[in-house]
Amino acid sequence: MKVLGFLLGLTVLSGVPLAQAEGVSVSADLIGSCLSGLEREKDKRICVGLAAQNCAQSGELSACLDAEIAYWEARLTVGFGMALDRAQGKDSDAVSLELETRDQAVALRTAQDSWQAYRRATCAFEQTLWETGAASSPEAQGCHLYLTAEQTFYLEAVALIE
Repeated sequence: MKVLGFLLGLTVLSGVPLAQAEGVSVSADLIGSCLSGLEREKDKRICVGLAAQNCAQSGELSACLDAEIAYWEARLTVGFGMALDRAQGKDSDAVSLELETRDQAVALRTAQDSWQAYRRATCAFEQTLWETGAASSPEAQGCHLYLTAEQTFYLEAVALIE
C-alpha cells in the first residue's frame, strides 16, 4: 500500500509544474485528475498528452511535448526503480528460502534495455513516416511520449505485484 500511496502522490502534485522545457511547463493537475479513479491500464492511455495539449494553448507544441515527455521519463525512472527493488527482494527471498532463483532483477534490466532499444527504433521509424522526417516533429515526439507512458504504467503495475 505504501507503493500505491507514493504513486498517487507522484501523479497528484497539485499545481506544481511537472517539467519545464524551453520556458514552458505542464501542470500535474491535469494528469493527476485524469488518472484518479481509472483502474485499467487501457483507460490510462487517455491521460497521456493532455498536459502537453493544454500547455500548447499558450506555448509552443514542441516545447510542451518535451515538458510532458520529461514528466513521463522521471516517472518511468521511479517506476523502474520500484520494480527493480521488488525484483531484487524476490531474488533475495528465493535465496534465503533455498528456492530456485529466477534472477528477476537481471531479467528486468534486460527487458528494460530491450524496451529502450525498441522505443528508439520505433520512434526513428515513426519520424520517417512524416514529411519533415525530423526527430523534433510532433509525431516523433508523440511516439516517444506514448511509448514512455505505456512503459511507465507497466513498470508501476509490476512494482505492485505481491
